[in-house]
Amino acid sequence: MSLTINIYYTGKNGSAKEFVNEMISSGVVDQIRKEEGNKRYEYFFPENDSETVLLIDCWEDQHALDLHHKSPMMEQIAALRSKYHLKMKVEQYTNLVSDNHDFETVIRNRTATRKFKDKNIEPEKINKILEAGRLAPTAKNFQPQKIYVAKSNEALAKIDKVSPCRYNAPVVLIVCSDKNIAWTKDEYSTYEMDACIVATHMMLEATNVGVDNIWIEMFDKKELKHQFELADNMEPICLIPLGYKADDYKGNPLHNKRKELSDIVTFV
Repeated sequence: MSLTINIYYTGKNGSAKEFVNEMISSGVVDQIRKEEGNKRYEYFFPENDSETVLLIDCWEDQHALDLHHKSPMMEQIAALRSKYHLKMKVEQYTNLVSDNHDFETVIRNRTATRKFKDKNIEPEKINKILEAGRLAPTAKNFQPQKIYVAKSNEALAKIDKVSPCRYNAPVVLIVCSDKNIAWTKDEYSTYEMDACIVATHMMLEATNVGVDNIWIEMFDKKELKHQFELADNMEPICLIPLGYKADDYKGNPLHNKRKELSDIVTFV
């Protein structure tokens, strides 16, 4: 069991980012990360709001969090927040039943979901999914992948224009690959193979953290590039809708239908 707090710091004229820089340079961030029970203390900068910084603060349990709140560092943080005239919004406490599952469980449970409920995904889970894509192997480690996270109403409306397969998901990952970066040999490029590996990593991590998902190839590639103003060298490979499956979704009846191992494997 772990506790996650999402804190939004908002200022003016870049003061929120200055606050973060001083938190780091003063050593406060390192001290907090070394506190007993701290699992994560990390800042993120939302693309749609240049004056806001998101802090994801994760602790092993309530006791560890209570000790942190009683530490002298809280006075330092409050003083810095006052110095930069920041507004603070605590979004929620999030209880995660389990941070990780064993790999066997993940690969057996991962399935295509075609109906999502109207529920947002926690930011920390989205970032874990994206981190799995960052760590995925690519040919020569050239890392040509580019992931666009469609979650605003405007972006999701664009997804609906190019594909009938969003299924009400609150987040859609647009998995692309840069042809100019991917390794090429004898007129063969690994751009598509690399992106597929990245997409698989992200889907499995989504399942691992309890987020349902599906791989979508049914979309108008040309129109998607137009809607999101992608460069000619940026090739969309697939869409991955993410969310929590609807309570009345019955699942994929073909999920457990698999060939025998002897049908797909030959020892030579």
